[in-house]
Amino acid sequence: MTGEQILQKLVAFLESKDISVKSDRGNFQGGLVRYHTEKYLYFNRRLDTEGRIKLVLKEIKEQNFDLSEIDDTLSIELQKYAE
Repeated sequence: MTGEQILQKLVAFLESKDISVKSDRGNFQGGLVRYHTEKYLYFNRRLDTEGRIKLVLKEIKEQNFDLSEIDDTLSIELQKYAE
């Protein structure tokens, strides 16, 4: 499974939790933002795929989401990105 495929599954998981995923330019890495009742996960456009995966995993852990809801086979792939 490629990094891009992993990222797509993680983004789909976040969107299933009503978190919109966006990318933008700026002097930031990215992260979860709450605006009124909406939640957004922003990526810096310059961040590579591995950096985006790590950012998504960090936010999933902070939100106490269960990664087993995504895909059991994905957990093996995600061990590469665990910090």
